[in-house]
Amino acid sequence: MKEIVIWPVYIDRDSSRREGRQVPRDLGVKNPNVKNIYRALKKMGYSPEMIRDKCYPRRHWEISGYVKVKVEEGTSKLELLKEVCKNYRK
Repeated sequence: MKEIVIWPVYIDRDSSRREGRQVPRDLGVKNPNVKNIYRALKKMGYSPEMIRDKCYPRRHWEISGYVKVKVEEGTSKLELLKEVCKNYRK
């Protein structure tokens, strides 16, 4: 098992790639937060851990938090992020 960290900026539709977005803009989510990322991962059957009081390094002035999740070895971070985006909206 490996651990993946998901910051909200990774799936934020309004952020640029340079700012940290990792999914295509059309899949991105408007104003994502750790609580909803956590819920999406729970719906997908994972056991995520929410860390609220941390700042994304490129946005060190903004406390956003992140979610840690353990996944199987063959799981791609990008594929997991795309699935989170799909489940985030539901």
